Amino acid sequence: MLQNYFTIAWRQLLKNRAYALINVTGLALGMSCALLIFALVRYHYQTDRHHHHYDRIYQFTTRFTSSGDNGSIRGVPYPFGKAVRTDHPGIEQLAMLEEWYSPLIVVSVAGGPDKKIKEKRYAGAFVEPAFFRIFDYTWLAGGPDDLRQPGTVVLSENMARRCFGSATNVVGRTLRLDARIPARVVGVFADYRDNTDLAYPVMASWASLKEQRGNRPENEPFDNLNGSTHCYALFNSQFSAADWNRELPTFVKKYNPKNAKETDYPAVLFSTMHLSSELGGVGRELLVALIAIGLLLIGTASINFVNLATAQALNRAREVGVRKVLGSTTTQLFWQFIGETTFIVLAATALAIGLFHYGQLLAHEYLSGPFRFTFYFTPSVLGWLLLLVSSVIGLAGLYPALVLAGFRPAVVLAGRLTTRQAGGISLRRGLVVAQFAIAQLLIIGLVVVARQLHYVQTKDVGFRKDAILTVHLPDSPSQDRTKMSTFHHLAAALPEVAKFSYSMAGPPQSNWTSQTRVRFENRTEEEPYSPQQVWADADYVDLYGLKLVAGRNLQPSDTAREALVNETFARQLGFDRPASVVGKVLYKGGFAPLKIVGVLKDYNQHDLKRSIIPLFLTTFAYGYYSANIQLQSSNYHRTLSQLEKIYNQVYTSSVFDPEFVDQQLENAYRQEQTMGKLVNFFAGVALLIGCMGLYGLILFMVAQKTKEVGIRKVLGASIGSILWLFSREFVRLISFAFVLAAPVAWWVMDSWLGNFQYRIPLGFGIFLVALLTTVLVALLTISVQSVRAALRNPVKSLRSE
Repeated sequence: MLQNYFTIAWRQLLKNRAYALINVTGLALGMSCALLIFALVRYHYQTDRHHHHYDRIYQFTTRFTSSGDNGSIRGVPYPFGKAVRTDHPGIEQLAMLEEWYSPLIVVSVAGGPDKKIKEKRYAGAFVEPAFFRIFDYTWLAGGPDDLRQPGTVVLSENMARRCFGSATNVVGRTLRLDARIPARVVGVFADYRDNTDLAYPVMASWASLKEQRGNRPENEPFDNLNGSTHCYALFNSQFSAADWNRELPTFVKKYNPKNAKETDYPAVLFSTMHLSSELGGVGRELLVALIAIGLLLIGTASINFVNLATAQALNRAREVGVRKVLGSTTTQLFWQFIGETTFIVLAATALAIGLFHYGQLLAHEYLSGPFRFTFYFTPSVLGWLLLLVSSVIGLAGLYPALVLAGFRPAVVLAGRLTTRQAGGISLRRGLVVAQFAIAQLLIIGLVVVARQLHYVQTKDVGFRKDAILTVHLPDSPSQDRTKMSTFHHLAAALPEVAKFSYSMAGPPQSNWTSQTRVRFENRTEEEPYSPQQVWADADYVDLYGLKLVAGRNLQPSDTAREALVNETFARQLGFDRPASVVGKVLYKGGFAPLKIVGVLKDYNQHDLKRSIIPLFLTTFAYGYYSANIQLQSSNYHRTLSQLEKIYNQVYTSSVFDPEFVDQQLENAYRQEQTMGKLVNFFAGVALLIGCMGLYGLILFMVAQKTKEVGIRKVLGASIGSILWLFSREFVRLISFAFVLAAPVAWWVMDSWLGNFQYRIPLGFGIFLVALLTTVLVALLTISVQSVRAALRNPVKSLRSE
């Protein structure tokens, strides 16, 4: 019996090749997209869940509740770990970690030049040994026990090979951190799983941090906060996260009494932080949106199948009638049609898996950041695939099988079966509306994302960004002023260099910030918020084109004596007129009083997803970590080559690593750019599937209306009127789909735009673009068969009459 079902299914596919191709291709596209989305979502939900105690690992965070600083960050004060150990010895394990930005590793090579290895971004860390008792690592050589001592380091397998050419015979060998701090290798661990947020190929001892950062004291005040300083804990039954949160108010009052009302340090389950958008993770909202898109694509592909199956019901009615007269039962016919559906879905699944593998290769090449993933066909994944196939068979095949198997043979063989009885025109209309509502929803999304990205990339952010280069200086507890002066002199002497400045960092500080508490004038209390501090020389304002609305620029100095504040800071201090704050004094711990000499017009020091915060700018040469160079030549390649030569001449042990400011700004929106690519792709797939369904329906309509068209032409109907005969129904349905899709799209995209402090308006033009696009594409889809029917000779159409 089963063989008979598949034999009949195969014959039906051969007989109706066009419908079979549309169904298989449409289902394959929908299923392959669903597989890609499932792979990406599963990857992120599994991130850092391979650690044995992942359900007991917590990370301490800092939460601000004052009016000026709402939000949370992953960073904690530098002495946080010591304070927690003192007050709560019952915590099973606790470890501090300091992220190390762009680490430089130098390895001496006998008889040759030193080998220099510089990593991008936060690729290194300083850790306490307890870190490796909290998180699971596989050790290939040595281990973390000796990491208690200063001047020690552990490497990943890949980093060990890059440094020494081997991953095993390296324990005891030495290298130099930032080209100046000798460090002995005490262990090599296996390379990371790719789905981890702890991918630090170089991890030095926590004790080494003091030398690298200039003997930073552990009794540093709690109101000094850096987002790269982290603290992890392994809780147990003796002291749990609930215990910590209950005793947290007492802890805050003891160690940060001045800010007890505005600041606290909640413990967050580490395995959830990857999904927390507030704490810099990918965000559950994003993954939920992708899951919804995957379900919609599966739905629109299944709609195609139902539409085409019910449209063909009239053609198969006599077959059903004859089979029933010959003794076939309704149940047998039902399973026959389910068998046909299964055959098509299995063929589509095989094609979908091939498309998925190709799509995964494209994803690795074109997607970045939180959209990168790795996927393996594990038993759980195969189980999910089986569920997907079963669901598609149910969605696509159940209703058509019930309709076809339910035909009454007397009605069918007498020729009295109507279209309504054969699946219903109203059902197909409803399905077409649903299909194009999905497509329009995605098209509106892609238009909004594209326009918002264009807006944030072209908006005036308040500073000059074109043709400005930033060059990272070697980290040092006290920058070498002689080398800095030499590099400045030689670089500025190049005819292609227009301006030169030193600073802590450039204005676009999307990935890093430094905030501190200050006291204003003769007020007894510090301000209840933390303004951002920027250390920069006197040329910084002119190089970046920052505008003064009151006062003057800073005087050249190596130490902090004067300050510029932005308009937001002036208003926070209580001055509506910027000139009124000039001449006042700021007090910051460890610094001489800072006289406010000018007010800067507000500029966006972060990306446009965040609002402008209070900021002050002062000279402090020992805190300069970037050289800012404005170029005036279009031959950037030659200029960069000259600057690299000068840099290597001055900083012989470092690596020249330049970045253009406009590229930094573009990188700040990499996640949104990738999201835009995905929405574009999925919207295109949804529209393609919908158009394939329309093409199948128009084939059916042309076949059904052949004689009607012939009669109309004999009676004088024009080609245009016949084209409208086929088009008007779909134009009406697409218009109705727009009415349903527009409010949903507005709500979804308004929520997404809510992530930006600066955003585009959701005007009617955006929605009109989606409507016109779908109408135009639909008309183009059905035009080929419509024109062919309109041009057909009516004699041939009516010959059988």
